Amino acid sequence: MKKSVLVLGDINVDIIGRFDGFPVPGGSVYSEKPILNPGGSGLNTFVGLKKLNVDASFETMIGNDLFGDYIKVCLSELGIEFTPKVSSSYPTGVVFSLSAQNERTFFSFRKNAADIHMTCEDLSQVYESPDLLYLTGVSIVEGAETFHTFLEAVKKAKRSGTKIFFDPNMRKTDPVSIERIEQVIPYVDVFLPAQDELTVLFSKSRKFGFCLDLLDAGISEIWIKKGAKGCSFISGDFSIDFPASKVKVLDCTGAGDAFNAAVVWGHVNELDEKEIGTYANVYAGMSTERIGAATSYPDRESMLKSEYYKSIKMGVKVL
Repeated sequence: MKKSVLVLGDINVDIIGRFDGFPVPGGSVYSEKPILNPGGSGLNTFVGLKKLNVDASFETMIGNDLFGDYIKVCLSELGIEFTPKVSSSYPTGVVFSLSAQNERTFFSFRKNAADIHMTCEDLSQVYESPDLLYLTGVSIVEGAETFHTFLEAVKKAKRSGTKIFFDPNMRKTDPVSIERIEQVIPYVDVFLPAQDELTVLFSKSRKFGFCLDLLDAGISEIWIKKGAKGCSFISGDFSIDFPASKVKVLDCTGAGDAFNAAVVWGHVNELDEKEIGTYANVYAGMSTERIGAATSYPDRESMLKSEYYKSIKMGVKVL
C-alpha cells in the first residue's frame, strides 16, 4: 500500500551568492550573479520527497507578495502541486545565503515570516492521519504560534499511529528554543540532527545529555549528519557508520534536507538501515554538485543509478 507523508515546516525564497571569501566588517566581497530559488528546510524536504516519487503534502504559509508568487511559479514549473495558505498580514520569508569555501552564512529576513504565524485553523484536515510526518525545527524555534500549532498536530498524528520524523535545525540555541525542542522529542520516532546540533543539544538541554537519553525518551532511530564525513545511525540495538560520497561540491545548501528526504523515502519503501543510510548519503552528496537547494535535487532514477552507491556501500561499518 502506498504510504502518505505530511511535511510541516518553513518556506523561503533563497538568494544564493557564491563568493571567494567573507567580508570584514564594513567591507565588501564580490560574486558574479545572485541565484534565486525556493527554499526553507520544510520546502526542501517536500520537494526532495516529490522528486523521489513519494506521496507527500506540505503544510506551510506564504505571504501575499512577489516572493510567494515566485515560489508557486517555481514549483509549478517542476510539476509539483502546491497550495499553501496565504497570509494577508505577514510576508514570505527570504534568506540570503553567502557561500564561500564550501561553508555557508545565512542572513534571514524571517522575524515576521508568514510560516511562523500558523494556527490550527490554518492546517487542512490532511494532517489528521498521514502514515509518516516530517517536522523541521525551524518552525519550532522561530515562532510561538507555529510551535504550538505543529506540536498539537504532532501529538494528534502520534496518537493515530503516525511515524514522526524530526530534524531539530537548531539555528537558535537559547533556553526557550531548547525547551521547545525538548517538548517535541518525546513524540519523535526518527531523529535527524547534524553532528554539531547534537553536541549543542547535549550541552544545553537539562533532559538530554546522551544518545541513550533520546532512545529512552522513545526515539527509535537517530541519524547523525556529518557532512563530508558521512553519517551515523544509532538505535537501541546497534549503530552503523556510513562514509560520504566523493563528490565535486559546488554548494552545500539544502544537503541536510536532501538527506532527510532520502531517509523518509527509505522508510516509505521499507528499506533496512544499511540501504537507507547509503542512499541518503548518495542523495545528499549529489545535491551538492549543483548550486541551490530543492531545485538542485536529483530525481529517484538518478539516485538509484548513481555511481556513488557502490563506494558508499563498501564502506559501511556496522558496530
